[in-house]
Amino acid sequence: MFLTRLYIDPQKQAALSVLRNPQRMHAIIAQATSASVPQEANSIGRTLWRVDGDDPRVPILYVVSAVQPQFAHFAASVGQVVRGTDYDTKPYGPLLDRLETGQVYAFRLAANAVRSGRSSSGSADTKRHGHVTITQQLGWLLARSEQHGFTIRTGSTGEPDVAVTGGRRMVFRRQGQRVTIALTEFMGHLEVLDRELLRRSLVTGIGHARAYGCGLLTLAAPARPR
Repeated sequence: MFLTRLYIDPQKQAALSVLRNPQRMHAIIAQATSASVPQEANSIGRTLWRVDGDDPRVPILYVVSAVQPQFAHFAASVGQVVRGTDYDTKPYGPLLDRLETGQVYAFRLAANAVRSGRSSSGSADTKRHGHVTITQQLGWLLARSEQHGFTIRTGSTGEPDVAVTGGRRMVFRRQGQRVTIALTEFMGHLEVLDRELLRRSLVTGIGHARAYGCGLLTLAAPARPR
């Protein structure tokens, strides 16, 4: 597995095009990560991606993939040079191998926090509905954390150490059909409960819409001593 970071230049027209269209971003990333994929790599994980827009001048695209992506052409058309490079790729295995029960990490996740419900009164058909309130969105993550191998740490206030830091509705067309995806961004601190479950979550994602910028969980050193 590999983790790639690409610095996007929003001043470029090509960059604006992919930032506004998750279907186009998905297609480009799929093409860059699909060449000569070994069968054993396909069984390890799937391609996940996320755009972090903390600094609107330098949105950052993160990609987790089973093979090293070929991003040179893509970076030339949408990227910008930051600290000497427009993108870099590192093996993901060392982080996955270091995971142990009880470890604490800062985390970031963009997810499609939804619930299933009937599409209309009296209908037997079900439809996914995005959670709207912060309480609902946090509840969605807290309810799923253990099955993904982690628990959310308790903060100094006694509340879960996690926050909803952003969100948006993505609307695009796929095969002629209008698609709407609700994306919610989470940041906080987690503790490893089950290293194998967490490893799987890091390489296969959490929730729905993983082809369209949702589901990628990333870890970093804790922001403060725990």
